[in-house]
Amino acid sequence: MSHRVLCAVKRQWQTDSAGTLFGHVGYEMKGSSMFQKMSFLAQTSLLAAAALGVAACGGTNGTMPATSQAQNQMTQMKLSVADAPPADNATHVVVVFTGVELTGNSGNPVTITFPTPKSIDLLTQSGTASAVLFDQPIPAGSYGQVRLMVTADGSANNSYIDFADGSRMGLQVPSGSETGFKLVSGFTVPSSGVVDYTIDFDLRKAITCPPGQAPACILKPVERLVDNTSVGNIQGQITSALPRGCTPGVYLYSGVVTKLEDLNSTAPSTDTNQPLASKVPVATSAPPYYYQFTFLPPGMYTVAFTCQAALDNPDQADPSVILATVATAAVSAGQTATVDVALGSIQGQVTGNLPTGCTPGVYLYSGNVTAPEDWNSAAPSTDTNQPLNSTLPTATSVPPYSYQFTALPPGTYTVAFTCQAALDNRAQADAAVTFSPITTGIVVTADNTTTVNIT
Repeated sequence: MSHRVLCAVKRQWQTDSAGTLFGHVGYEMKGSSMFQKMSFLAQTSLLAAAALGVAACGGTNGTMPATSQAQNQMTQMKLSVADAPPADNATHVVVVFTGVELTGNSGNPVTITFPTPKSIDLLTQSGTASAVLFDQPIPAGSYGQVRLMVTADGSANNSYIDFADGSRMGLQVPSGSETGFKLVSGFTVPSSGVVDYTIDFDLRKAITCPPGQAPACILKPVERLVDNTSVGNIQGQITSALPRGCTPGVYLYSGVVTKLEDLNSTAPSTDTNQPLASKVPVATSAPPYYYQFTFLPPGMYTVAFTCQAALDNPDQADPSVILATVATAAVSAGQTATVDVALGSIQGQVTGNLPTGCTPGVYLYSGNVTAPEDWNSAAPSTDTNQPLNSTLPTATSVPPYSYQFTALPPGTYTVAFTCQAALDNRAQADAAVTFSPITTGIVVTADNTTTVNIT
């Protein structure tokens, strides 16, 4: 389940030729601790966080340099926070904001301290709504950091999360009171015009509740800065009925990604197979189920689907999370691309008698794969012969033995059979695992089941 906190930064500068603005966002919080109460997959989505403001969270005056030159360079800045529909079992995510600090490269910070703290329930700031932290003039220039100061010391009397079962956990940021919660990425603003930014916090990655750390959950600094004037969106719906036990998740990747990975905060920064975001579609009693990703820079993206979203621990790789590519989509500034998720399935039987010592396994591959491989987590991302999924056929005293792969996006697949499933070590290639027969060209269509028997 993913969830993201969005802070939209909107600035208008009418400055001299030297007026470029650099920004960097920090989020100062107090405290630390967590409780495994939720699996955050609600990816926050907004179309324009600065477009709508909530009066109760309106701007306040702050402190800043007051030289005549600074006054001549003052232009309006608007900072808002927003969020997407509620995550899984969370009913409220309340953050207490106490101020904002803008640190310029020149070493003259602008500090905006709110007269009274602003308690904002991020789950009420969904869709295109946003809550304004401040909207006031600031000196133009180059800023290297924006630091959001909040009270999050682990006490449920300050920042907190409410759950559907009625319980409440405090939010805590490790070392937040000393270092703040910062986004270290500069942004440049021209000497005139409007610059509109969003600070995007992915709460599925940022919030964890480890066992033994109750009654607080830890909020880690996971955020990105995007320019709202040059971003687009991807949205869609799951149109098919989901199999029993499915916890749906839609995952988003930058570029065309063939080796899809689940969320893993320990993955190296060079890992291009990590998702940008993930979302649990809004659940209803029957399809369609909706999802949305917003604030996306123009470019190509890969959309993938899983039924094992509940098994995705954002702090580690989870082999049980099976991801299948739905489509690639191009995002353009100011546009929304639609990617609907329609699902089919493959099922069948192993009809022949199995030799003595056979541990049967049926492996699934995307596309036409003539040289299928066993599971190997060390395989390069370019290896298209790696399995998408695998299963052990249901054992009975005599054949046939049944198998099934569900929740498959429409496309072409390969199914391969092995008698050496017990020898497959997922961490490495195993030469002892061989496949026969291999069935290619299996076509899966939406809301249909394709039967492939193995003889």
